[in-house]
Amino acid sequence: MPTARRRLSPEDRRAELLALGAEVFGKRPYDEVRIDEIAERAGVSRALMYHYFPDKRAFFAAVVKDEADRLYEATNNPPPAGLTMFEEIRMGVLAYMAYHQQNPEAAWAAYVGLGRSDPVLLGIDDEAKNRQMEHIMSRIGEVVSGMPDTSALQPEVERDLRVIIQGWLALTFEICRQRIMDPTTDADRLADACAHALLDAIARVPEIPKELSEAMATARL
Repeated sequence: MPTARRRLSPEDRRAELLALGAEVFGKRPYDEVRIDEIAERAGVSRALMYHYFPDKRAFFAAVVKDEADRLYEATNNPPPAGLTMFEEIRMGVLAYMAYHQQNPEAAWAAYVGLGRSDPVLLGIDDEAKNRQMEHIMSRIGEVVSGMPDTSALQPEVERDLRVIIQGWLALTFEICRQRIMDPTTDADRLADACAHALLDAIARVPEIPKELSEAMATARL
């Protein structure tokens, strides 16, 4: 049923359309969704819909980007004091899975649908991984030197850590995506496995600083 048209600012209108898009794309396959249907349900003209988004693919990409931004904001709050690195990583993975579980339609649209093959959407996925990598590297910098950077790391060590973290993020994002498709999998067990995998990989990097090596050993106890 179409929604009665309301006067909104351009920013609020765009946000409303993106939220509606996440709902619709999460319920039905991409090919079955018509952009005219979105406009009708939002109570806007077809011309206004195309003013914001030139075609369905661009609209879908905007929906995915918006959901990725929301997910990042929801899962990167400062952790409670006193947690080990294992607990911090595990909590972060669980927060991702909880967000997906609380927003199943949007999660399906963003991580299972067209995004698996479209180059624009893959770029959004890469951007999300890069933001998470910088967040983890910042946390490593805090462990090593008490500062939110990696200035205390040797260039070769920082390079190896970035490669490992990128690989770990690809693994973890795929595990989270698999859980979207099968929500019956145990989130706690998967989060434990992800956290152990990252700490074990970091601990095996040659010549990591003593502070980081000790933090990895303590976290894995």
